[in-house]
Amino acid sequence: MSSPLSTEDGDIFERLQQRADPQVLEEQQQAVNERIHAIYRKAQNRLGELIDQNSTLPCAISSVQILNAHHTRRGFLERIFNPLLSSNQKRPYTLSEALREVSARADKLSRFDIFQQPVSVYLDKSPEGDPQTGLPTLDVYLSVKEKSRVLLKTGTDLGNTEGSAYGNLLWRNVFGGAENLNLNASLGTRTRSAYQATFETPILSDPDFRLEIGGISSSTQKAWASHEEALKGGWSKIRWMSQSGHRHEVGYNGFWRQMTGLAENASPTVRADAGDSVKSSIFHSWSKDRRDNGLLPSRGYYAKAFNELAGWGPLKGDVSFWKSEIEAQNAIPIPVPGIEGNSGISFTTGFRAGLLYPLGMDADHRPRLSRTNDRFLVGGPTDVRGFRLCGLGPHDGADAVGGDVYAAGSANLLLPLPRVGAEKPLRLQAFVNGGRLLPLRTAQKSTPTTGSEVKDAMVSTISELGNGMPSIAAGIGLVYAHPAARFELNFSLPLVLRKGEEGRKGLQLGIDNFCLHHSAPMAQYYPQQQPYGSQPSAQNLQFYPSSYGSVSGHTTPSQATYGGFSAGPNPASQAYPIGGVGGGYGGFGSPATGVSGRMGEQGGLRTGWLAAFGTEGYEGEPPLLEELGVNFEHIRTKTLTVLNPFARIDQHLMDDSDLYGALLYIVLYGTFLLLSGKVFYGYIYGVAVFGTVALHLILSLMSPALDTSPAPNAADPANYDPHHKPSYSEASAAGHFSATLTFPRSASVLGYCFLPLVLTNLVGIMIPMDTMFGYMLTTAAVGWCTYSSSGMFCAVARMRGMRGLVAYPLALFYVVFGIMGIFSSRGSGTLAAKTGAT
Repeated sequence: MSSPLSTEDGDIFERLQQRADPQVLEEQQQAVNERIHAIYRKAQNRLGELIDQNSTLPCAISSVQILNAHHTRRGFLERIFNPLLSSNQKRPYTLSEALREVSARADKLSRFDIFQQPVSVYLDKSPEGDPQTGLPTLDVYLSVKEKSRVLLKTGTDLGNTEGSAYGNLLWRNVFGGAENLNLNASLGTRTRSAYQATFETPILSDPDFRLEIGGISSSTQKAWASHEEALKGGWSKIRWMSQSGHRHEVGYNGFWRQMTGLAENASPTVRADAGDSVKSSIFHSWSKDRRDNGLLPSRGYYAKAFNELAGWGPLKGDVSFWKSEIEAQNAIPIPVPGIEGNSGISFTTGFRAGLLYPLGMDADHRPRLSRTNDRFLVGGPTDVRGFRLCGLGPHDGADAVGGDVYAAGSANLLLPLPRVGAEKPLRLQAFVNGGRLLPLRTAQKSTPTTGSEVKDAMVSTISELGNGMPSIAAGIGLVYAHPAARFELNFSLPLVLRKGEEGRKGLQLGIDNFCLHHSAPMAQYYPQQQPYGSQPSAQNLQFYPSSYGSVSGHTTPSQATYGGFSAGPNPASQAYPIGGVGGGYGGFGSPATGVSGRMGEQGGLRTGWLAAFGTEGYEGEPPLLEELGVNFEHIRTKTLTVLNPFARIDQHLMDDSDLYGALLYIVLYGTFLLLSGKVFYGYIYGVAVFGTVALHLILSLMSPALDTSPAPNAADPANYDPHHKPSYSEASAAGHFSATLTFPRSASVLGYCFLPLVLTNLVGIMIPMDTMFGYMLTTAAVGWCTYSSSGMFCAVARMRGMRGLVAYPLALFYVVFGIMGIFSSRGSGTLAAKTGAT
């Protein structure tokens, strides 16, 4: 018969049911970790001593086994590890040599990017020695874990004044020899669509020697030159890296370009180049990178050279030129007395230059002058700061038409922020940068027409680079080096501005994702991208080159009927930019190309640092907030519309789809949640982005198309068509799903209608929301948000009789944020108790 529990036994059960003090548990875990680390360090030291004592011991490697490489070909692995076997060596290893060779082969295997890191290496001594030499033998085992063979990734990119959504499908190790197939599709604000496929394979099982073949089809809006460019073509290239770290690429590009979609105010230069163009070229690039950090270097140097030959000899095509670019950067750390080690202060300089030399075709030795889509473009927030996008160089009216010769440089002083520290990737920077971009002109300021004139013009144009001051800007700002991109927020002031060029005084936000790996042709067409596997280029010298990979094929008809030009000769096509047709530019053709200390020549601006804080500007320049798109009157009007949902909503309310008010309310929403006791920024960002994209697609497909064509009149038999169908608006034809509902408008409506939830979370700072009162208040706020947003969407998208259908997905969207507000509230209530929330 069992005895009853004693008092001591009851105390034991009570103590077991009590929760341990988290601080005590943390201290115990820390002590255990320190003990394990000490044992591991002691074992490592002992192993190192044993290896040092036996480093000269002769040995042999009898076998190598790769474990868990189920999808990798045996022949591929044998080419890597067979040379390691002692049977293939002329003399035996020493132990240190064997370890070094095994480590080198394991590192080589990991660089194929088909196995997860790290690749584990095990050595085992064979019970029997080498039968021929009698030396002790080692068996080598490499334990690997293959990466997922298929990787599907979607996301959004933001940088260089463009936002885009992309989808990427990567198929690794296609045939078991580290081959990769990469499919990429993206839709964006500037690059309307881009579809790319690349196949890459190592040659001779060498990760540093690769062959790549690919193709691309894209459509890019180039607002700085008033046209859209459609591109189709492919490329092939071989790249390798020498033992000293020199990277080389040699390849062939073949592309068909089409300049189309000209704006009404497109310049004569752009119209003259409109139409089809085929470019076929070979290229070579060389680079060497010795920087400690490609995004935020503090020491080291970087150098790169690129050469391209298009349309010459058997290359064919209808453009012919030689293009060459050089780029260099150097970073020097600056020591500070009294601070040991890295002070975080560095001085960085960069320089970049290029030229485009026209060549003749086979049948016609007369040089083919460059086209708009082959020339260099310079200027922008991540290029030469303090100038508008493509703001430097020749302009024809409002269009930046590019130049044939350029040079640009920058100097940056980077300092760590107080209380942040040098180890954080956040810096305060002061910079000065400048450059010049010139068209090809002879000493007599005329367009060259013969080979000898081209040679003389190139010499004259290069000499002109040093004639007078370049356009210069200076400023200060913040730099943050995220692993995915480099973010800059700068206040810039143009100090010297040549006539016809476009400066930018004030704040500039630059997002440069050049560290991402993309294929070379994509990088050549879209300035924000770099070749796959290449090293990041020099800081602040990411110029927007139009160096398209060349295209194979035959010459296609061009400029036949584009832009309102007839098939006859066009005088505008004989030279660019047209001095007498499209307005002045800062090149050789202008009568007054001087540079003064004042910006422009009509009174201009005062220069110097004091002018940066003044109120004056260029003649006719809008205020800074207006340039940034901040309109407080619009923000007030939209806010009042949300606060009074029963008032009549103007269908033109979102014609100015500003996002500043919407972003403000989103940030306030997250801040109030933080003050309530929980951090939900990650959830807010994820739900807001994906929810906005999904709702925009759904509501765009629901919105009716607008008929902008005149209605047919049955009373006019000559013009009446009984089969007349409504046509889509220009917005729909331009690539939007809806004729009235663009993505910025959808995001603006959803963001402004957050206001009721923002006010609810403000109340949640003071009182718990996980109560019946909180449920009722949150429900009312969600209903308010849904009612306001559904009314705005129906008004903006002209959806009549569909408010209930529109409100349903919107309610689901706002309910998610309402639940966040309940769970973030201080205190605990019934919902938290039922779900186990802590």
